[in-house]
Amino acid sequence: MSVLDATYDYETEQVTSADDLVALLDKVASLRLPTWLELATPEGDALHVGLGSDFSSLRFIEGRDDGQVYHSAPTLDSPQEATFQFGTVPTTMDTGSAITVAEARAAAAEFQRTGRRPEGVKWKLVESPTVVDTEPFSWDETVDPN
Repeated sequence: MSVLDATYDYETEQVTSADDLVALLDKVASLRLPTWLELATPEGDALHVGLGSDFSSLRFIEGRDDGQVYHSAPTLDSPQEATFQFGTVPTTMDTGSAITVAEARAAAAEFQRTGRRPEGVKWKLVESPTVVDTEPFSWDETVDPN
């Protein structure tokens, strides 16, 4: 069983047991606005769980800085997009990642047990945007010499 750091709505606490996790999921789901809960392992893997609505969405990040990013494959046809609060910032879920709340809660429990990307959910790789190399920019080129 993994000890997880849980962050939501400017709060951070540790989850050390299955009972802690259930209580935390209930607490975050009852907040005034739908909210992202981040569960993170000491190794830096993180599961983001959208709570507080009649659906959920997941995002899994491997190793924070250099790992792959995944979102839940949808099991619900709608919504295609929705927002959950991350702090005070409304953050849009990945398009087409809606799953049931029960599936999201089960994934969170599996993540706490294993510390790995939950296998009870299907995942889609989030493609990183392609960065186009551009020519170096010089402010001198923008000045009209006349």
